[in-house]
Amino acid sequence: MKRRDLLIRAAGGMGSAMLLGALPTLAWADNSACYSAWSGSTESFSWPKKKPPYRIALSNSYIGNEWRAEMVTIAKMYYQRPEVKKLIKDFRVSSAGNDVNAQIAQINQMILSGVDAIVMDAASPTGLNSTIERAANAGVLVVSFDNVVTTDKAITINQDQFDMGKRWADFVVKHTGGKGHVLVVRGVAGTFVDQQRYKGGRSVFDKHSGITTTEVYGNWDSGTAQKVTANALAAGSDFDAVWSEGGDSGVVNAFRQRGKKVPPFAGEGENGFRAAAAKEGFPMLSIGQSAGLVALSMKVALSVLQGDKVPQSIRSPLNLVTNDNLQEGKNYFKDIPDSFYNGVSVPGCGLDFDAVKVYKGIT
Repeated sequence: MKRRDLLIRAAGGMGSAMLLGALPTLAWADNSACYSAWSGSTESFSWPKKKPPYRIALSNSYIGNEWRAEMVTIAKMYYQRPEVKKLIKDFRVSSAGNDVNAQIAQINQMILSGVDAIVMDAASPTGLNSTIERAANAGVLVVSFDNVVTTDKAITINQDQFDMGKRWADFVVKHTGGKGHVLVVRGVAGTFVDQQRYKGGRSVFDKHSGITTTEVYGNWDSGTAQKVTANALAAGSDFDAVWSEGGDSGVVNAFRQRGKKVPPFAGEGENGFRAAAAKEGFPMLSIGQSAGLVALSMKVALSVLQGDKVPQSIRSPLNLVTNDNLQEGKNYFKDIPDSFYNGVSVPGCGLDFDAVKVYKGIT
């Protein structure tokens, strides 16, 4: 369905001349430092303008790791900003677990309750598409972030997960010379982020016949990642490098417990992982998926409800940390746990959050 057709249906079947005449004519704002269209072929997204204040809901799926807890906390912190709160008369948060049917029921309830917009971290790239179409037809704007959906009936906001996985693999190849045994620690099975990061990594590894891999699922959780890494090491495996989607502090601890030196390590943004690299000096590349994407999604939803036009698919910049720019108090911290994901802000968007305050907000 074309975007124009969607808008007609979302407005409850009002005549096309009436609706199209009411569409906002604003050009995309210059948000290049904050986000950009995913590609040159990305279409624009408009929505029938509504007057604030709005009812906004956050539909979260999986809640079993630190990143999701941080994300929910940041959403609540952003809502409390005076300039945001004056635009929102009701903000609710629900977590369904990594269960597509439960999230479908959750979203249906949000539609029935009369929300104006839903921001969501999806349990499935495709399993929620028909429910999102139902929301659009009911006049509910949907903004999907992090684990995004595939329907163009929602605005999607993400960092480039494929590129992230590719960059990690390029780092591994550089530090192994394209030969060696690599521990691959994946995320939550079936999710968009895990699939895209893995595809990005394989696009590099598959070009190097000297690279062999052992794959485990760490669920982006330090405790789980430590357990599966310990099992792999206990099986007698020696690893020349690590490529990990998350739970990296746990991976580091598993190597320590076995009395093994941490090899070159490409991974996410956990505090303990970065602190260990700063202390021990093992080669590292850390690219943290920002939990602040939820605030960006809320910001975009509020903008679109007020009549702004945005790209339908939005790319947020990657934030790379290496041994060269590790800095205590800036991108890792002594006052928060190892499992904390340090990417809490979205640079260039006015969406800066204090990592220590986010951690205290969770506890």
